[in-house]
Amino acid sequence: MPEFTEPDSSDPAARLEFYSRGILAVQYAARANHERAEQQKLIGLGLRLQAVKEEELHKTAGFDTFGDLTEARFGIKKHQANNIIRVLGVAQALEDITTQELKERPLRVLVPVLDTHGAQAVRETWEEAARHGNVSDTALKDAANFLGYAPPKEQLPVPEERKAVEQKSAVRPSESQRAVARIRVLAEKDLDLARREAEALESAVRELLEELAGNLEQ
Repeated sequence: MPEFTEPDSSDPAARLEFYSRGILAVQYAARANHERAEQQKLIGLGLRLQAVKEEELHKTAGFDTFGDLTEARFGIKKHQANNIIRVLGVAQALEDITTQELKERPLRVLVPVLDTHGAQAVRETWEEAARHGNVSDTALKDAANFLGYAPPKEQLPVPEERKAVEQKSAVRPSESQRAVARIRVLAEKDLDLARREAEALESAVRELLEELAGNLEQ
């Protein structure tokens, strides 16, 4: 944090300018320190949670599962703990090239990049996204695609299988399809409300996917 000093000038306007620059410098340092601390928090939690899980230490404490231990003792839900462990290697690959806060959700995009191409590919993908001023999950995915680090696309079913799936869907729309259709109808009447409904649906789906991923990894 910058130390407090007084300006040499006795001119009020110059003194105000000097102190103004100091205030901005303190604000910047505070943000940088906070982001670095959050970055190290993610890594610190990941290392310790990973050790507890690998050593199955929940049994020592009398808990049935790793998730039961993390939620009871640390207030960390099972899927959150597993997601932190999942992105640990990505966070470690990035800590030497950025002091920016590393959030668990966007880093998930880089997990397959790390698994397939290694730590250097993770760093290159981050730097490519940061070069455009954005390190969101979407920006990181785009950067991975641009650099050729994106995971291979899943193969489509053979025509007969795809036709059967399409016919089955055509007979009875799924709940998700009905929800999307409802929002599309709403958009014709109230676009802003429809957008909010779509965002709420997206958020709910993401939370469900996180929980499912955590359950699978238990």
